Amino acid sequence: MINGLQEYGVLNETLILFTSDHGEMMGDHHYFRKSLPYEGSAKIPFIVFDPGETLGLLAGSRPDSIVELRDIMPTFLEAAGVQIPVPVEGQSVLPLCRGDQTLWRSYIHGEQAYGEKSHHFLTDGREKFIWYSQTGEEQYFDLAADPSEKINAIGCTDKFERIKEWRERLIHELEGREEGFVNNGEWIAGRPISHILKASQLGK
Repeated sequence: MINGLQEYGVLNETLILFTSDHGEMMGDHHYFRKSLPYEGSAKIPFIVFDPGETLGLLAGSRPDSIVELRDIMPTFLEAAGVQIPVPVEGQSVLPLCRGDQTLWRSYIHGEQAYGEKSHHFLTDGREKFIWYSQTGEEQYFDLAADPSEKINAIGCTDKFERIKEWRERLIHELEGREEGFVNNGEWIAGRPISHILKASQLGK
C-alpha cells in the first residue's frame, strides 16, 4: 500500500492508521477466537503514521490514554479538517499523538452477548474489571503487575477499595438498562440479554 501511495505521489498527503477489529485468544485462559474481554482478544494495535509530517505528531510516542475503535473516524475527520459531528462518541487521537493536554476518557466499557460467558468489562489499560452477567462472576486484574491476566485478584483484601471503585463504575454504566442488570445499586445476574445484543453478536 505504501509503495502504491509513493508511486502516485500522495504518500505525504496521507494519514495511515493500522489497527484490527479484535485479537485472537490463541489458547490464553484455555480459550480461542475472540468475544472474551481478556487482553488477547480485546487489546489490539492502534498505530498512527503521518508520512508527510504535516500534523505535528510526535514520532515514536506512546500515549498511555486508552483508545478504542470509535476513535478512528474522528481521527480521520480532524486530519481532513472536517468538523466532528456532535453525536459521535469517539475522539480524535491526534491531540494525544501531538502530546497536547486534552480532556480524555478515564476508561472504556465493553460488553458481549456470549451465552453463559456474556459479560461487561471496564478498563483503563492498567486495571480491568469484568462482570459475567449470566453467572455473576467477577474478575479483577492489575494489568500493570499482571499483563497476562494470570491472577484474578477479586478476593485480595489489599485491592478491596480499587475493586469497589470499579464495581461502582460498572453499576453506574448499567443502571437503567432494559435488561435490568442493576436494581437498587446491586447486580442481578442471569437477566436475559437484550435482543439488540443478540442481533449484534449474530452480525459478528
